[in-house]
Amino acid sequence: MRFTIQKDYLVRSVQDVMKAVSSRTTIPILTGIKVVATEEGVTLTGSDADISIESFIPVEDDGKEIVEVAQSGSIILQAKYFSEIVKKLPKETVEISVENHFMTKIISGKSEFNLNGLDSAEYPLLPQIEEHHVFKIPTDLLKHMIRQTSVHKS
Repeated sequence: MRFTIQKDYLVRSVQDVMKAVSSRTTIPILTGIKVVATEEGVTLTGSDADISIESFIPVEDDGKEIVEVAQSGSIILQAKYFSEIVKKLPKETVEISVENHFMTKIISGKSEFNLNGLDSAEYPLLPQIEEHHVFKIPTDLLKHMIRQTSVHKS
């Protein structure tokens, strides 16, 4: 797996999926973030076995290239270390590549980090939601609705 991605999109997605990752779990692989690169973009997944969050970063957004996937693939990276590294990277673009034995290299500018990854085949599969059970709602509207219900619950 090898891809280059805009740092701000990566940081935002990592922060989103980190909300579902627990450091205290009986399943050690769930302390990681699953990273999957395909021709369509990059998908990050975090889970604690009860709650899972998946974030998709498309190759393009409004005509702007966000991700360039040189080689498809997937890896599980330790969430704690991965999130700290991507937040502190110096440049606007990040290159992530998986070498032999799941060794993952993260490069931005002159900074280079190596993380030991895990085989993504070990990560639990998320249930697939049928298309007719899916709907989209603007984020701001959803937040507003949640705030309204939390005020009225007492």
